[in-house]
Amino acid sequence: MPRIRLTVRRNPDEPADDLRYAARVRRDLWAHAPVELDPDGRVHGTQRDADRNVYFELATELLPEVQRVLERLGHSDRVSVAIAEEPIGEACQNCGSIAGPVLPTVCPTCGHRDIDPCPNCGSEVPRQEYAGLSGDLFQCPICHQRVRLRINPEVWKADGTLNEPVVVTEDAQA
Repeated sequence: MPRIRLTVRRNPDEPADDLRYAARVRRDLWAHAPVELDPDGRVHGTQRDADRNVYFELATELLPEVQRVLERLGHSDRVSVAIAEEPIGEACQNCGSIAGPVLPTVCPTCGHRDIDPCPNCGSEVPRQEYAGLSGDLFQCPICHQRVRLRINPEVWKADGTLNEPVVVTEDAQA
């Protein structure tokens, strides 16, 4: 059954309103449209994508019916619907949020840093975008300099919470 992603356009003045609105849209769809949770998907809850837009995914064979319900209930001006074909990405180590197919350097939901910026050019590069050379040696896709990526040796704080960043980036030329 196809996954559909419903994205709520951001309210920059009131970010919490996005979550409330998404909950109302989800309730309306469950009550008035033939949708269900995607049984094979990991994105059951409401998430924020890398642009901080709120989204959630459902499964349905009847996309036109979903769009009709959204329009009838007045949600079509703020909610976009798309078939979710991209792979589901990695979850944030801290909060479990899935921001998209590539884990961003900083989680848009909780603000936890997954990886340091490139030490050579300062660019925010998700760890999946570094080109592997050998072992812990990688190449930055922006500046093409070599870097070493290592799991933070102090990944856990004394209080049991996750330390930042999860992945430490070091200049391999140094």
